[in-house]
Amino acid sequence: MATDISGFVQFSDGTFASLHATGVTAEAVAELPTGGNNMNQVSGVSIGQAYQGKVATAALITVQTDSSTTGLFSYGYFLGPDGKIICPIQGGGSKTGGLPALAKGVRMQTGVTVQANWDAQADAVALASLAVVCTDGTSDIFSVKAVADTETAMVNKDGSTLGQALAGKKLKMCYGTYSSTNGLNDDGGGFGGFYIQSAEGVLKFVAVPSNGGGQDASPWISGYGVPISQNDTLTVNAGV
Repeated sequence: MATDISGFVQFSDGTFASLHATGVTAEAVAELPTGGNNMNQVSGVSIGQAYQGKVATAALITVQTDSSTTGLFSYGYFLGPDGKIICPIQGGGSKTGGLPALAKGVRMQTGVTVQANWDAQADAVALASLAVVCTDGTSDIFSVKAVADTETAMVNKDGSTLGQALAGKKLKMCYGTYSSTNGLNDDGGGFGGFYIQSAEGVLKFVAVPSNGGGQDASPWISGYGVPISQNDTLTVNAGV
């Protein structure tokens, strides 16, 4: 069964962009170019190129598997021409609605793209993902395929841990996703949320993930201004 990912973006002038990628592989990041049936826009173009100068203020990403609801949202984001994540985008599965405001406005220019990832719902270990926004506006995505009953560090697209990537910054908000049918700690052998620990083992923060497929988009979790140090780690321990 093929799985498609759609994106819907509103700009500050009230206009919209429709994005669409077909046949996207699970647990693989894919660009969402312009697309959508009967839309009066150029298709197959990166959003930054198609809408130069506009400022995105709200967006939603949805995942749809053909004749099924097993395709679930993992994470999405605007990526800049410099290869850095500008801002996360919230999303969900085929039953998710709404158009959430972005954590900050994103100006379109050549090289700006929308990227997204999904996972299949199953009674098994899944892709653990946490989208992070810091108080200074810095954003990143940390993700890893969980290992049953084993602490596993989550890293960003460049392979850096939370502490390596965001040392000296403060956590403003985040959203987490985990697509396992029975949740993150089904057998009680793991831990019920993604967690940040210091090098000394002090528990600094816990983010309980959604499954990426509810009626509402992946909800923001307050980061409470938690300071991030260089040796801090973001970890998932899945009990399956």
